[in-house]
Amino acid sequence: MSEPANSGAGEGNVEFVRGLLEAVEGADKQQLLAALPAMIAAACDPQIEFVETPERIDARTYRGHDGVLEAFTRWLEQWERYSFEVERIEGHGEKVLVVASEAAEGQASGAPGNAILYAVYTVRNDKITRYEEFYDEQAALAVLA
Repeated sequence: MSEPANSGAGEGNVEFVRGLLEAVEGADKQQLLAALPAMIAAACDPQIEFVETPERIDARTYRGHDGVLEAFTRWLEQWERYSFEVERIEGHGEKVLVVASEAAEGQASGAPGNAILYAVYTVRNDKITRYEEFYDEQAALAVLA
């Protein structure tokens, strides 16, 4: 994982998000599903908002710990294999931008899929209060402005 490009403020938030991702980076689908309940409870505010990428035709906004677990479970269930690798983490005050490459193989089709994901985490008091994901870099950057 590359070093963060920080804007000064939010270094603790960068390290918080980095620690979460390092704990599961390289995990396979089943390991991710097993780790999620404890990670969500420890890292997320009870009122968290989880906003799926607007590029998804079935995009939704989930709320609370149960919503985050539902979002991840729904996403992972469609893949036979899924993995991600963090490319870059940047601090922007209370927001943290994570750029990651995703690799997957479809559950039903077996078709491979690869994408670059831009995730914006809002962190307050060492808890994630909002998570927004994008496949469009400019859309992610607009959230940081």
